[in-house]
Amino acid sequence: MTISDLYPYLILVGASILAATAWLLFRARGQTRRGQELVQLNEQLSFDLPDFLRACWPALKAGGFEGLSWRLQWFGASISGEEGRITEGVLYQHFEVQEINLDIRLYHSKRGWEQRYFSQVLADNFFLLVRMDIWIKLGTVRGTFDQTAKMTVFLQHDMKNLMQLVSLAAGQLENQVPGQEEKLIASLKKSVPSIRDRAQHMLSALVSSQNRGKRQSVDVVAVLQDTASMFELPVSISGCATAAVSSEALHSIVENLLGNYASMKSQQDAPQQDLQVAVEQSGETVSIQIEDLLGREVSFPERLFEPFWSEHGRGRGIGLYQSRQLANAEGGSLEAMARAGQPLCFVLKLPAKL
Repeated sequence: MTISDLYPYLILVGASILAATAWLLFRARGQTRRGQELVQLNEQLSFDLPDFLRACWPALKAGGFEGLSWRLQWFGASISGEEGRITEGVLYQHFEVQEINLDIRLYHSKRGWEQRYFSQVLADNFFLLVRMDIWIKLGTVRGTFDQTAKMTVFLQHDMKNLMQLVSLAAGQLENQVPGQEEKLIASLKKSVPSIRDRAQHMLSALVSSQNRGKRQSVDVVAVLQDTASMFELPVSISGCATAAVSSEALHSIVENLLGNYASMKSQQDAPQQDLQVAVEQSGETVSIQIEDLLGREVSFPERLFEPFWSEHGRGRGIGLYQSRQLANAEGGSLEAMARAGQPLCFVLKLPAKL
């Protein structure tokens, strides 16, 4: 056989190599586009992890994956998602940083060597974006808290002035001359001293973040009734119990919870409310369940305890987050049960014994 006889074979081998190279380049460009789509999607969603997890499946599916499942603990709320189908092949990643806990599984079918390589690259890019979103969120939260700490000195000055004014008004009302606007004064005498007490608690907390107050036996129903009265919020309360907590902490938690219902009540298109509170003591635990039986289904249950996020965009989005932190610090917990088609239900658990 002469060299000229080998030409057809050499040409065939060369063509095969070129075809394989072209195929690999085509696959590489396709996976690169999938990765770029994920990056662009993440940017469009402002690096928001829950939204990114809900929206990423089309790009992953186009990249050759058969299914996706994930379960996320997001600042105390639990959400999950599943797309495609479950196969034996799985790529698994677990992320746990502070108040964010995430399990992700990417499912694939049997893969050739080039498919294994390209899908692994896409999966690594996806997991990297997820990790980045977690740290961006935690960095934003920490940065905001740091800025808040810098403002403390100014808030202390403002609160001192507020305390002086409120104390003066309360003193005048407590010593008012009989016969002058009796009805108004009677109402103000009840509300203004309460405001003074709350302002004093806030000032104490600003002066020393460690001064949360000593734990004591606190009448849970009395706190609920006082807070509901302050917000002029009709509430039906059943049961009774005493909790072994700081009175300031319990007042703050209840004010944040009932304050949300009071805010909804003040809206122009607000529906009727049927606020029910069930108090129960079982062993060493006091359980407080708060639910508006006529309330609407919550749209974003996973974001209820996310700091600096507000459904209506008007508030600071810190009340429920702070309440959960206070409940945990007192040895209890605060959870929200968001059931499909039903109103939201808050469950506050506190220790019953000192």
